[in-house]
Amino acid sequence: MHWKALLSLPLGCALVLAAQEPLRFESRVFLVSVPVAVIDKEGNFVKGLEAQDFKLYEDGVEQEISLFARGLDESWVSMEPALKEAVSGKQVMGLILDASGSMEDRMGLVHSAALKFLDNIPKTEHLVLLDFDENMRISEYSSDDQRQIAERIYDVEADGWTALYDAVATVLERVHFADGRKTLVVLSDGVDSRSTLSMGEGLDIVRASDVTIHSIQIGGNRNSPLRDFEQGRFLRQISKLTGGSYEVATSLEDLDEFYDRILDELFSQYTLAYVSTNAEMDGGYRKIKVEVDRKDVQIRTREGYTGPLLEPEEEEEDGS
Repeated sequence: MHWKALLSLPLGCALVLAAQEPLRFESRVFLVSVPVAVIDKEGNFVKGLEAQDFKLYEDGVEQEISLFARGLDESWVSMEPALKEAVSGKQVMGLILDASGSMEDRMGLVHSAALKFLDNIPKTEHLVLLDFDENMRISEYSSDDQRQIAERIYDVEADGWTALYDAVATVLERVHFADGRKTLVVLSDGVDSRSTLSMGEGLDIVRASDVTIHSIQIGGNRNSPLRDFEQGRFLRQISKLTGGSYEVATSLEDLDEFYDRILDELFSQYTLAYVSTNAEMDGGYRKIKVEVDRKDVQIRTREGYTGPLLEPEEEEEDGS
């Protein structure tokens, strides 16, 4: 996770904060920004909460919420296109398509699902599309480049081994220094057979990133639920670590529903920001916990972030 200069903050309670990473002031005070989705037992996003309804902890120590923003009061999916463009904010969107041999029978579904998703995403100048087998093929577009994106997706064919861990790490590296709220959707059966990274190394990279990852496991088999559960382990973990969602899809109807929920969640999130009471600059991982003053709700947020690191040249200057 990198640190950037705080230039401005968006106005209006209907808009979420654009940045999801800590922001840097010249005085070396770091504002940590935490996106939070609150979901009731019926699966609806809980709206209308205020800052006083939340408690936020870093490594078990309660933090003072310095800035607070609510998401939209209405569903993103049902909004008029012109209004969507007006409230999109600065977005970085990523889509990973598993094109390995194990996906051969599902590529038609993947093509259709990817195009439907991209038709509905918020306007962005930074859209990253990666398909993979044991090799990575990555492209970057504006969301206005619909024809090019469609051609790129239809050219994806299934073949070869699967390097899922490497694929996720590749996209996270590509968007590391991008500005804006970062969302990644991964379409895969969850199997990895050829990554250079281990699962643990892949999870470490995810843990250090500032990207919210939503995973969709394609082609679940109701006759083999235990196998599906094991294959989906990495997908579940990367979503849990980053505050995203995980689903199993067997049809285009499933995917339509999941995509709608991902986009609605993106704009229904609350954003809590705080100045950490931990002044250490050792680059260590810090755990985050959010509580809300409501019963029977689920809170989805990232599990932590990588703290600031004092660079060697800064250490020399401080010690001189």
